[in-house]
Amino acid sequence: MKLYKIAIIVFVLAGIIPGAAVLAAEKRASFEGWKTPNVEKNIFIPNGKFKGLRDRKTNPVRLINGGVSSQELIRAQALGPNLIQNPSVETSDSTGFPVGWKRGGYGSNSRTLSYPVAGFNSPRGLQVSISSYTSGDAKWFFNDVPVTPGHTYQFSDSYISNVTSFIDIRYTMQNGSFVYSGLAAVGPSSTYTNISFVFTVPQGAVSVTIFHDIASVGTLTTDAFSLNDMNAPPPASNNLVSNGDFETAGTNGLPAGWGRGRFGTNTANFTYPIAGVNGSKAARVSISSHTSGDAKWFFNPISASPGVYTYSDQYLANIPSTITVQYHLTNGSFVFNDISSLPAAGGFTFSSVDFTVPANVADITVFHLIEGVGSLTIDNASLVKKSDLTGIFATGAVSLTFDHAYVSQYQNAVPKLNNSGFKGTFFVITREVADTGFPAIISRAQIKELFNMGHEIGSHTRTHADLPTLTAAEQKEEIEGARQDLLALNIGPIPSFAYPFGDYDSTTLQIVKNSGYSNARTTIVRNANPTSDPFQLPAFSVQVTTPISQVKSMIDNAIANKQWLILTFHQIDNGGEKYSITPANFNQIIDYLAAKNVPVVTVAEGIKDLQ
Repeated sequence: MKLYKIAIIVFVLAGIIPGAAVLAAEKRASFEGWKTPNVEKNIFIPNGKFKGLRDRKTNPVRLINGGVSSQELIRAQALGPNLIQNPSVETSDSTGFPVGWKRGGYGSNSRTLSYPVAGFNSPRGLQVSISSYTSGDAKWFFNDVPVTPGHTYQFSDSYISNVTSFIDIRYTMQNGSFVYSGLAAVGPSSTYTNISFVFTVPQGAVSVTIFHDIASVGTLTTDAFSLNDMNAPPPASNNLVSNGDFETAGTNGLPAGWGRGRFGTNTANFTYPIAGVNGSKAARVSISSHTSGDAKWFFNPISASPGVYTYSDQYLANIPSTITVQYHLTNGSFVFNDISSLPAAGGFTFSSVDFTVPANVADITVFHLIEGVGSLTIDNASLVKKSDLTGIFATGAVSLTFDHAYVSQYQNAVPKLNNSGFKGTFFVITREVADTGFPAIISRAQIKELFNMGHEIGSHTRTHADLPTLTAAEQKEEIEGARQDLLALNIGPIPSFAYPFGDYDSTTLQIVKNSGYSNARTTIVRNANPTSDPFQLPAFSVQVTTPISQVKSMIDNAIANKQWLILTFHQIDNGGEKYSITPANFNQIIDYLAAKNVPVVTVAEGIKDLQ
């Protein structure tokens, strides 16, 4: 799925928090950005356990058809470290097998276990094949890892298979015996598909391994494994949420310090108290019929000084849910901003997300809500101030970025920048310069000259290809190769990248990160804040039809709200093309920045203040 070809981009010029829209009807703000694969969507967690070797007919597990594409992205929830040694099976031992892994199988079948085979965006994966079958299974599995009884864990991997495959847990108990638990069955997939499941460790278990196996004639290839503890850390001593654990009852059947709410057309039910984590109290909201809107519990609004905050809770849900911040502004209005989208969870799952409170906010509360038929239980809610606003987010700032390194930029923008004492970031298409037959673009010598003037040089790929249409190897050639081209000019480091057409997918994101960049600019229209994703930086493209008054208003908005506005320019000439601006209008913008004493930073400078 290409992320931003299908996105609806909204920019609120007069808004206090770019990217957030005032709640109207059933419309709320779009999400800030997406960081990790949506691997738990529509996942079913069975409760039955296998004791000893399993029989697929008498102990079935539910089939998950096709899993969920690893190119669907959501904001990351907090997880502990990956407990699996050599999780991408890239490291082999002296015998040629992956370090930390074993081969297995049982029953009457002809099985072959192969390593290495082509992996998920990597040269190495694991494969099992069964050519004839009567009973049993075949699998690779990682060395047992210690686990904590009562804790919830998330397991995920990426797989290709031409038959149904199975996810099973093997617990090692205190007495040395094994207990087996079936998680699910997943349908065939002709391309690498990412799947994920959560489970809670039973009492008496000391360690675990997980089998992704097949039990019929066919082939299964697996890679990119992860096992993470999802339990919340101890409650923070500086938690701003009163009664975040719901243990204190208030009046009218409500927990002390909490309210309940909904909007739209739906039938919502609120239950308190209900069983929470480890038998404690919790609060539940359920929707039995839904046409529109949402329902949620929320803590009483609290005063919040400007800064970066962390909201966390533990939740149980049979449908996806959303975390939304309600900002009550000093002018009396309200702004709502969705900050996280969470998958259904079969066991209590820890979620955590950072967000920014700007200067003109009187108080805030947080909604953990559902928007469909289903239920959500929350416990151990916490809001902690992580840090004050510092650096560019203590003042607000603007970056001036230039795509393609046109000659018109060199002739008409650079002198004005230099005279004003401003530095820009120039994103270069490394194989399309004057030296290679592109007379509208500056030469390599002029690129070095810009660098020596103090301007930043960034990468815009080798040929300005539409990256998601390419194979992973082709994307790597464009992305990593362009950085190597620039480093060869002795103008490094090259930390900044800009996506051609603003188009990318999860493969692109990973390759950019792996290629030595520290940030990447998109075409998402909003301001950046301290918790923005550095590899999905928003920007606004100034075009021939853009009123200068609009640009000035955007600058004022960024400074007033202590945010980072990234402006993008292409041609600086009088040609009248869509992606151009006249030298006279460009000069107006620079003069306005100088007159207002606005901090102007390169992208590489601004990125240092993201948290």
